Amino acid sequence: MFAQEDSEWLPIQSQTTSLRRNKVINDPVHGHFELEEYCVDVIDTPHFQRLRDLKQLGSCYYVFPGATHCRFEHSLGVCHLAGAQLEQLYYKQKSEIFETDEEFKDCCKLVRIAGLCHDLGHGPFSHSFDDTFLRKKFGSITVEECPELRHEYRSLQLLENLIESNSIDINKQDLQIIGELIQGSSTLGQSSQVPPFLYQIVSNKYNSVDVDKFDYLVRDTRATGLKFGFDHSRLMQYCRVIDNWLCYHQKEIFNMYDMFNLRFKLHKIVYNHRTSKAIDYMLMDILLYADSYFDISKSIFDCTNFIRMTDSILYAIEHSREPSLEKSQKILHSLRKRELYKFVCELLVPSHIPDITEEEVTTHQNTSQVNLRPEDVIVQNMRANYAMKEKNPVDNVLFFRNWEDRNPVHIPREHVSYLIPDVFEEHTVRLYSKSRDPAVIQAAKKAFQMAVQRYLDSSDIKQQLDEQSSSEYQIGRNKRKHSSF
Repeated sequence: MFAQEDSEWLPIQSQTTSLRRNKVINDPVHGHFELEEYCVDVIDTPHFQRLRDLKQLGSCYYVFPGATHCRFEHSLGVCHLAGAQLEQLYYKQKSEIFETDEEFKDCCKLVRIAGLCHDLGHGPFSHSFDDTFLRKKFGSITVEECPELRHEYRSLQLLENLIESNSIDINKQDLQIIGELIQGSSTLGQSSQVPPFLYQIVSNKYNSVDVDKFDYLVRDTRATGLKFGFDHSRLMQYCRVIDNWLCYHQKEIFNMYDMFNLRFKLHKIVYNHRTSKAIDYMLMDILLYADSYFDISKSIFDCTNFIRMTDSILYAIEHSREPSLEKSQKILHSLRKRELYKFVCELLVPSHIPDITEEEVTTHQNTSQVNLRPEDVIVQNMRANYAMKEKNPVDNVLFFRNWEDRNPVHIPREHVSYLIPDVFEEHTVRLYSKSRDPAVIQAAKKAFQMAVQRYLDSSDIKQQLDEQSSSEYQIGRNKRKHSSF
């Protein structure tokens, strides 16, 4: 399942008779592709090799055994797709989008390195590090006040450190452009040094159609064994530049909707799997209790220390004899025995309802037998969508009717199909209990139900909870039936 690197370098004779250290990758998703020497120079550094020890799906591996792929191979895939998309645009349009071959080659280098390095800044267990661990540690501090809280910003910091410490041939101007390509732009582009459409290839903030998404959707679907998908190669093939915008052939609009629907399904089924999230919260508590000893949260301000922060920190915690790590080790021991935080219940609520908090739940307890505290429960506000919250991202995609068309248009969903939804985000509120005591679980469930009644009709709450209880009862019966053999 891993991307395989050929054991030997492939020397390629250049025009100046010098040898280039290109490398061929055998990837299970994209097949064989070649990476230029400037990419290899970045790959062969401790900063990039660190990505081998960051699982792409973090805690999902504990539920989906095939999800062993890492940020390393995903980054190689995004690098390949970024270069491939730019190449096919160039071969179709050439002088329309680039003045010279040299400009095209320079832009290819920038886009490929941006694709290669866009995930350098991820911490242990990927997105959970930012969304749960850092949010707990830094509280109400915003990313505007502390940009290091964003993995995209840390990617740029690490790339700068990578260049300096490994003497990579990338100047400051190119580094700035690469950083802008990684962080994305909601406008036509931030720098006047490159064609504006380049900002829509790696990280497209305008409509969220980019090669990063192409790679992880296909790679994650394959690794988790799911049987649905979309055709990213067709989207790349039926793409062209018009007025500095990436536009797609109108016949690919269903493929476009399939892509965003697949993203929704993965968030619903895989990334937010109820068991995976329970493990996720346990892992984050392990890191929180170990933070004072390992300085995990402080590492985001120090590239040298952050390079050491990978998923392997679990083993460092587990096998340490440091007394202050006792709480972390206790939770980790429970995880090893599959004694997980208990999923209590969930409710599907209208998307406009604000996030429910742990404090809100515990203030609604109506029993004196159990004293619920906010730290005893976890409330997950899961917002699954098409990548742009409540908006339809396809509304921001430009389409052309034929290859001679110079007037791209937006295609309203009602002109595509009446079966396309008119709501593009759903809000599910889940409750977890850190205690497996039935009395605590029952008290938490009642308090949760009371907290949500402010926003949802009590009959709807009862119906949803009854359906879940019936489903869990049937699952329990099936488990007991099979365990008798």
